[in-house]
Amino acid sequence: MKEGWKHLYGVVGASENLNFGPIRVGNQEGEVYPVTYKELSVIVSNTPFIDYKTMTKDLLLRSLLDHQKIIEQVMDSYPIIPFKFGSLAQTDKELKLILAQGHSLFKSLLPWVGERVEFELVATWDRKKVFKSLYEEESEIRSLQEMIERKSEREALLEKIKLGKLVCQYLKGRTSRFKETILSQLKGGTESQCDHDVMDDLMILNMGFLLRKEMESEFDQKVQYLDQTFLGEVCLKLVGPLPLYSFRCIEIEWVGAKEIREALALLGLKEQVSLADIRNAYYQKAHSLHPDKTGDSFDSLREFEKVVAAYRLLTKYYRVYQSLPREERLPSIEVKTNGSNDCGKA
Repeated sequence: MKEGWKHLYGVVGASENLNFGPIRVGNQEGEVYPVTYKELSVIVSNTPFIDYKTMTKDLLLRSLLDHQKIIEQVMDSYPIIPFKFGSLAQTDKELKLILAQGHSLFKSLLPWVGERVEFELVATWDRKKVFKSLYEEESEIRSLQEMIERKSEREALLEKIKLGKLVCQYLKGRTSRFKETILSQLKGGTESQCDHDVMDDLMILNMGFLLRKEMESEFDQKVQYLDQTFLGEVCLKLVGPLPLYSFRCIEIEWVGAKEIREALALLGLKEQVSLADIRNAYYQKAHSLHPDKTGDSFDSLREFEKVVAAYRLLTKYYRVYQSLPREERLPSIEVKTNGSNDCGKA
């Protein structure tokens, strides 16, 4: 493993008296510390290079929880714009490049971040109660269940398959209605919401909610009201306040001079180009690779995919930089959201 990498947690609007002390980072005791540029700091810890794509699921989850825990500890003292989990840099110089390139974006965003928090809400059916309710309220399910009980296990195989599909159908409809009820109750006190993946058919929703800090108490009361309304049929779990993982998260893509030169050569371009030049060269190259001209061959398809990738790389790079990188690599920064809010780019 390569040593000397930096694991990135977030950006804060402070540069003095930042001391987070010893903290557990992954499987080792480490130090979380700031690297500053002007009045901003990026919060990092030292780490060997980690390929998160090859990490086992349990280790990946543990690392993610460590990452979130550290960001939440920083949040106790400073508003923080979090980095996407797995963001790495190699040197302090690269960290300062991140802060320099994103300086105006981060400066304008931090006051907004400081006024808001995220809450995560998970709503799940109580298995016994929801199936009992479906049996009592849906005559089609009840009739099929009674038919199954009158037959032997072998004779009732087709009916059991039909019952399973029917239960899924009714449960899906009920889940949709309950989700609408929950969201209608909570929407007034929030600014945005973000759907996360649901784990199974018993999970009604798994969502992040963005709200101003002064709305925390009202939001919590609404969740408690819903919890009482459902009388245990639905289990609600509320976590927060959290940093704005779902609504403002810094993503970094590192771009090197070699990649840029290769992409320029593929599109037949020189180093000093405009976005219009890149777009025109892409259209000409893509037109020459159209299946009507080349046939629908595997080689022409692969070449077309390379052209698309080169176009996207150059567009992203030259939107920020106007010449080839003098450094070995430079960051392309985007502050993204999975909710309904706008994203910022640098």
